[in-house]
Amino acid sequence: MKKILLTLSVIILLFAGCKKDDVFEEGEYGYKFTVTTNDVTDITATSARCDITVAELIAADGDIKITERGVCWSTSQNPTINDYKTSVVTVPGTFYSLTNLTPNTTYYVRAYATNSAGTGYGDEVRFTTLEEDGGIINGHEYVDLGLPSGLKWATCNVGANNPEDYGDYFAWGETTTKSEYIWGNSLTDGLTISELQSQGIIDGNHNLTPSHDAATANWGGSWRMPTEAEQRELIDNCTWERTTQNGVNGYKVTGPNGNSIFLPAAGYRYGSSLDHAGEYGYYWSSSPYESDSSSAYRLYFDSSGQYVDWDYRGDGRSVRPVAE
Repeated sequence: MKKILLTLSVIILLFAGCKKDDVFEEGEYGYKFTVTTNDVTDITATSARCDITVAELIAADGDIKITERGVCWSTSQNPTINDYKTSVVTVPGTFYSLTNLTPNTTYYVRAYATNSAGTGYGDEVRFTTLEEDGGIINGHEYVDLGLPSGLKWATCNVGANNPEDYGDYFAWGETTTKSEYIWGNSLTDGLTISELQSQGIIDGNHNLTPSHDAATANWGGSWRMPTEAEQRELIDNCTWERTTQNGVNGYKVTGPNGNSIFLPAAGYRYGSSLDHAGEYGYYWSSSPYESDSSSAYRLYFDSSGQYVDWDYRGDGRSVRPVAE
């Protein structure tokens, strides 16, 4: 009593009789529908939306209605309702949300509709999720790398417009750039931990206060410089790949959840010169080095690896902000 008719999308043809033994010719007292998978839109790293069309044609005496419609998806071709799906029951839907997707992954999605005869599927649509899952804080983009702390890392250096731009350079504890980075020209040269505290440059946790934090002072909101421990977390929990982005050398840093940021090898400023740009990266932390009144912790990388160590506070180095 039931037949399936396929068209360019999918047509399921059903028959309903008045008694058990009735057999009708094709199309008589029938009910059919077409299912079409339209565009996938609003793609992010972990979600997307799919538009579908379900067209119904009910014969005069037909009464076998669609009981469910929606979309199903998988990382393999020809997904079915046994894979991931989202749906509504009886109420027609147009847009359906695909959630809990994996970043930078190719998916296949199909529209479907179901009634008592079975399930029909629309054509398959392929799409790829974005590499980064992030958002915006006070006008600046961040990426959630899936770190144990939950810390969000900015996509750009302070003073940069793109991830691969070097941006500005700051002496440690200073919030503006200058023409020369030399001994005697630095706010924090020679200051001990107790002196840094008494002058309000660091707080009780031995981290820069907001008025001396280049990230907070320049970006506002909840942005700040990472601590030494947070830079170590970035090294210990992420995969670091030496690469080039738009012609700029640096590292692609990929977190446990598959999201990533790019840190350019921006070099550093000493005196009035920019040294080792394209070779090394130097990124200030907010933490002073307790054993030397002229040093602070920084993230350093070259072609051989990544480290957190300490260096002279007066040099001009990059700042990559973080936020809670």
